[in-house]
Amino acid sequence: MYDVIVVGGGPSGSSSAFFNAKKGKKVLLMDKVSFPRDKFCGDGITGKALQLLDEMELSEEIANVKKISSHGVTIYSPNKLNLRIPIDSPDDPFSAFSLERDILDNMIYEKAKEKVLENGGDVITARAKKVILNDEKIVGVETDTGEYYGNIIIGAGGYNCPISRHILTQDETPKQDRKHYSSAIREYWENVEGSEGDFEIHFIKGIMPGYFWIFPISETKFNIGVGMLLSDMDNQEIKLKEMLNYILNESYLKERFQNATPVEKSRKGWMLPLGSPRTGTLQPRKNFTNGALLVGDAASLIDPFTGEGIGNALVSGKLSAEFDKITTETGEEYQHQLWSKIGSELINSHKLQKMLKREWLINWFIKKATKKPKLQDVLTDMLHNKESQHKMQSKWFLFKTLFF
Repeated sequence: MYDVIVVGGGPSGSSSAFFNAKKGKKVLLMDKVSFPRDKFCGDGITGKALQLLDEMELSEEIANVKKISSHGVTIYSPNKLNLRIPIDSPDDPFSAFSLERDILDNMIYEKAKEKVLENGGDVITARAKKVILNDEKIVGVETDTGEYYGNIIIGAGGYNCPISRHILTQDETPKQDRKHYSSAIREYWENVEGSEGDFEIHFIKGIMPGYFWIFPISETKFNIGVGMLLSDMDNQEIKLKEMLNYILNESYLKERFQNATPVEKSRKGWMLPLGSPRTGTLQPRKNFTNGALLVGDAASLIDPFTGEGIGNALVSGKLSAEFDKITTETGEEYQHQLWSKIGSELINSHKLQKMLKREWLINWFIKKATKKPKLQDVLTDMLHNKESQHKMQSKWFLFKTLFF
């Protein structure tokens, strides 16, 4: 019998396991595959993730493996204006960066494994098949290697997590709400020209209302990709793969790829459950049931504008350690505390996501922002997940900042 069973060993699950074990709890951490393993992602690490990785005692290890730091985000409009937003902060233990997820996730997983074993827990490779119920309370997990029982079951298995599926079915919530889900495709490339080390976000004619990114892994290797909201994809004649090919071969960016080469078999697609706010008192959706709670992608916590999910995954994992049981009352408290930590940025990102769907509006917004230092400061806070960004929720603040 365990105090906590964590289903999923990615950043949210490993964070949950690490911080629960740090509190002296007996933890079982399981994942269906062995680490290291690839995870399809943009690979960018910014904001709150930096502080939490430092809390997990990973600063030195990351410094030894990362090849480049990114000190800003540059956003390009369809009419080729650009806005550079600095994202360095004196509060950060190290600078923002990009790192392949097979490397980063394995570092986080190994640190969690070390802490779990130190405190009498176990780490196994097992595929969770379904939950075990006792009078409608989740008391354990049935896996392909046996049954395991715990006081709290934490679902950290991504958008297809079996704990998440159970809670969504129980709450009669659609598994895939197309207004709150994005699809993305990424590929690694060598020797892309024109990079100055920033994260790049490009809004390009022909792929609207999606966007294209270029994130530097090193001075010569890059993570590139394109993403779009599923409800917007329903209205598109071309698919993401075709959009990516258009950018590489026909758009004004094609010259940057003329002497570059793709990494073989690195083009992969995945789904992103977004943390955009929706109707209901529990945001972004109900993420608990009697005996269990959800963290990370399983809880639909990905940023609606940037597509970044690691920071919120780590935050939710750490918060899970504050609870010794999950009931209706404590489950709601978990969600309210989580939303108080990350809700402002998710609300702001959702506003930007909706605002920047129209080509003319993106052009106008970026032109305005280049001339408005206050607006640039808000965007810096938003993209770097700072607490002060709550000001952007004020409609009057936005109106005043944009027009005066």
